[in-house]
Amino acid sequence: MCAVVSVAPLAAACTGGSGASGAGPSIALGDPSFSSALTATRWWSNSGNTAGSVLDPKNPEAGAVGLSISPTDYCGMLRQTVAAGKSILPGVTANDPALLTSTRAFFAELEAVAPSSVAGPWRVLGPAVITFVESGGDSTAVKKVDAAAVRKAASTVAADAEHSCGVDLS
Repeated sequence: MCAVVSVAPLAAACTGGSGASGAGPSIALGDPSFSSALTATRWWSNSGNTAGSVLDPKNPEAGAVGLSISPTDYCGMLRQTVAAGKSILPGVTANDPALLTSTRAFFAELEAVAPSSVAGPWRVLGPAVITFVESGGDSTAVKKVDAAAVRKAASTVAADAEHSCGVDLS
């Protein structure tokens, strides 16, 4: 799914980056024997939250409360995501609950601050990426996502990011 959306820096949010050392045993998100050694933190900041702040895994969307449309926050979050590259959560795999927590928080906050011209596409793209992460990175398991709608949303988001923020998401 992340390859389908072709928004590379955001795809890093799906993969956890290439810096992972050694792939451990594959454990599903719901497996009670799996415990993340990592704490999900923001790699981004906005008017309501600071980079590095810890995310609540039980309510990752809480940081979006009180946020409103802000081109400054929106562009800043996109720039910070590009700057984070593929090391958003180093060592995290698609099976890590910290990755799902940070992905949910990021999209909730980004959707809250996105200008109205791209809010709709983000409401398509965000859930698609979250669905992919929830599947443990198994793109074949993601059946409820409309790939054509995701491609269109990703194209709209990428074009706007370049035009409005000077950020290249390709």
